[in-house]
Amino acid sequence: MNFQGEFIKHGHCDVSQLAERLSNLPATVWEADAFRQRKFEVHQDTQTIKLLMDEDFRHTHPSVQPKFHQFLDLLEPILVQLRNLFDSSETAKELVANNYRPGYFIRIILVNLKSKGSIARHFDDYESLKRSHRIHLPIITNPKVLITVGDTTKHIKLGEIWEINNREHHWVNNESNQDRVHMILDYVLPGETVIDRDGATLTC
Repeated sequence: MNFQGEFIKHGHCDVSQLAERLSNLPATVWEADAFRQRKFEVHQDTQTIKLLMDEDFRHTHPSVQPKFHQFLDLLEPILVQLRNLFDSSETAKELVANNYRPGYFIRIILVNLKSKGSIARHFDDYESLKRSHRIHLPIITNPKVLITVGDTTKHIKLGEIWEINNREHHWVNNESNQDRVHMILDYVLPGETVIDRDGATLTC
């Protein structure tokens, strides 16, 4: 979703238990699904575990993937915190008062960026991605992992909740000797309007 600026910080959550579980995952789990690497050249250095995602990038009725249930006990407190964050906003309250349905997660994935790997400069261009709040939550990271959105470069610290403007050009460099894992979530507030990067008015 496009907004004024590059990053919005939405707080912090405890990811220590999720980080421990992910640290102990066998490599075969990360290697099982290469959809994003095949579809997007910029993601060649990444590995993805789908939790809530569809390969057609639909905007409603997301498919719950088997791995979602495997991590549900640790995911649920995080998802509740994020859902409350968005649903308590004045925008969300006004939309619900005008008979729009409540907000929902349309995509949740775990993304491992390999050590010394990078994600090349790009912007997200699927219709649903233009209409979703794109959240990054670092689960395993290192100060040498830097993300650039537009003209701003920063290291996102462990457990920090950041929304990024995915309609700006953005890229990531992992200069550390450690793989980086982020949970990436897309949240939709039905009926919300947004001015896209080309000036068009979009309805979420």
